[in-house]
Amino acid sequence: MFTTIAYWIKDYAYALKMYAQTLTHKDAPEHYLGYIDTTKVPVILIPGVNTKWHFMKKIADDISAIGHPVHVIKELGHNRLEINTSAKIVRQVVDDNDMHNVIILAHSKGGLIGKEVLLNYNHDQRVIKMIAIASPFQGSTMASFVPDKAIKELSPASSIVQTQNENVEVNRAIVSIYGMYDNHVWPTESAVLQGAENIQINTDGHHQILSSEETKAVVLAKVAEITARTKEIK
Repeated sequence: MFTTIAYWIKDYAYALKMYAQTLTHKDAPEHYLGYIDTTKVPVILIPGVNTKWHFMKKIADDISAIGHPVHVIKELGHNRLEINTSAKIVRQVVDDNDMHNVIILAHSKGGLIGKEVLLNYNHDQRVIKMIAIASPFQGSTMASFVPDKAIKELSPASSIVQTQNENVEVNRAIVSIYGMYDNHVWPTESAVLQGAENIQINTDGHHQILSSEETKAVVLAKVAEITARTKEIK
C-alpha cells in the first residue's frame, strides 16, 4: 500500500513540474520547426487530458534534435475536447501543413485521439504510424468514478472506447508503450492493444513514464525504424 502511495506522490510531483512549465514556456521551442532534416518524417504531439505538449517535451526535444519537424497543436488547448473533435483538428493540421508520412506521438487520451484519426480521418494514409504512451485503449476504470465529462470519455463504458475496440484493423499501425504500474490507467493492461506492437517498460507512473530514459530510448528507436521504412518504400 505504501509503495503505491509513493508511486502516486512521485507521479503527481512530476506532473506539477510539467504544469509549471506551461506557465514559463508557452510556445514550443523554435527548433521544433526550425531545425529540419528533409529526409526525416514529421511528428505530431498529442498530449493527455488536461495537459499540453510540455509533458512530452523531454522526448520531443530529442526527436527534434535529429532533424524531425515536431508539430504542437495549440488548438487542442488542455485536451479537454471530445476525442472525435480533437481528431478532426489533428487532421486539419496535417492538411494545412501538407504533411505526409506522419508519425503521431501520443500520451494517454492522445492515443485514443490518434486512433480516431487512423480510423476515420486517414483515407489517404497521410499518418503512417502512432506511438502511444500510457494510453487507455480499453478504457480506464478510474475514469468511471471521476465526475468530469472529458475524463469519463476514457471509461470502458464510453461509446467511443467501445467503438474503437470493435475496429482493430488500424491497430497494426500502433505502437503502445506502457509501464509496470499506472496510477491513472486501471488496470495497467488496458494499454495493451490487440494487433498492435505492445511494449512494456520498467517504470511506474502515468506521467513519470514520459521522463523515463527507457521510454525515450524506445520512442527514438521506433521513430528511426519507421523513418527508415519510409525511405525503403520510396
